[in-house]
Amino acid sequence: MSVRCEGARFAYRDKFVKELYEDIAQLILGESISASNVEYRLRMLAYSNSEETRAYWRFHGDGLGIPDSAYKSNPPYLFPEQEPVRIFKTSMTTGTRAGWIPYSAQGMELMDLSIVRNAGLHIMHGLNEPAVIRLVPSEQSAPTMVMAYGMELIARRFGHPGLSDCVLSDSGVDLSLLRRLLDGAVAEQRPVIMIGATSIFVNLSQSLKKLGCSWELPAGSRLVDAGGHKLSRQVTVDEIRTMAADVFDIEPGPAGHLNLFGMTELASQLYDAEDTPVGPSGERPKGSETFVRAQVRATSDLSILRHGIGLLEVVDLCVLDRPCGLLTGDWGLSDPAGTAIIGRVEQGRPRGCSLLLDQIASEGGRHA
Repeated sequence: MSVRCEGARFAYRDKFVKELYEDIAQLILGESISASNVEYRLRMLAYSNSEETRAYWRFHGDGLGIPDSAYKSNPPYLFPEQEPVRIFKTSMTTGTRAGWIPYSAQGMELMDLSIVRNAGLHIMHGLNEPAVIRLVPSEQSAPTMVMAYGMELIARRFGHPGLSDCVLSDSGVDLSLLRRLLDGAVAEQRPVIMIGATSIFVNLSQSLKKLGCSWELPAGSRLVDAGGHKLSRQVTVDEIRTMAADVFDIEPGPAGHLNLFGMTELASQLYDAEDTPVGPSGERPKGSETFVRAQVRATSDLSILRHGIGLLEVVDLCVLDRPCGLLTGDWGLSDPAGTAIIGRVEQGRPRGCSLLLDQIASEGGRHA
C-alpha cells in the first residue's frame, strides 16, 4: 500500500484529521465505513507528519509496523503542535528506559470507544451490571498505566457500582476487600468478572487455595486473563482454567475464561476468536475486528505469513496520534482461525505493564 505524498502535512485541526477521526469512530461502532480507506488515510497521515516514519518506510517498505522499541527512544507523535491530554508509559525493561505514549483528545476518545465496544462484544455479552473485580491498581494510583485506565473504564461502563473495585495496591492484593466483593456478589447472585494480569491471578489463586478460601460464584462469572505474566515457568491455558474452577467455581471452558492481548502502544485489544488450542501452552487464536487485526511477519524478509511462526504485527485503526501499525516483540503463530500470541522474542523481557504489576503483586495478599 503506497502512501507517499511528499510535501503535505496535516495539522491536528485540519478537516482531513477531523473527517478521519469521525470515520474511525463510525467504524468502531459498526457502521458501513471502508476499513481499507481508513487505513490508507492513517498511513498517509503518519507518512506526512513523521520524518522518522518516512525514513523507516523508505528503507523497509511502506506500511511496515513501527517496532515497539521505537517508543522507548523517540516516539512518533504526529501532532507536535497539539499538547497531549494524556501520556501512558511502558515499564522499563533491562537496558532500556520507559517508553511514553502521548494521546490527543481525539485519540483518547477513539481509544475509549474501542475499549468499550470490544468489552461489550467479548466480555459483557449476556450480563447486566456484573461485579467487575480488577486485579490491577486503580487509575488514581497508577495514572500512567494503560491497563489500569482501560479496566477502570470497563468497570464504570458495565459494572455494578457497589460491587466493582480494584483489589491490588502497592501492598499487594487486599484480601479483605476481595472477600467483601465476592461475598456480596454471591449474596446477590450477581455474576463476577475477574480481570487482570495472568501473574496476579495465578499468585492469588495459589494463596487462596493455601488459605482454604473458595467461592461458588454465580452462573455467568468469567475470568478475563489479560496476559502480562512474568512467572518462573509458562502457565498453560488449561492450568489457569483449573485454578479458576477450583477457587472460584468459574466454568473451565470458553464461556468462563477468555484471554485478551493489549499493549500500551495500542488503543485496541485482541480477544480469543475460538476455543481451539494452537500454541505450545494452549494459546487460543486471536480474532480480528474491522478496526484491529493481528498478523504475522516472517523473520527472514518481513513478508506476511499465512501459516507458521513469525513476528507479531498489530494494525490498530483506532490509533490516531501515531502510526497505526505496530511490530511487537512477540512471536505470533498464524493459523486459519486467527493469530495466537505465543511469547516474547526476547525471553525474560516482559512487555508494558507487566513489570510494574509483578513488582507490586505478592505471593500472598494484604490481610486486613
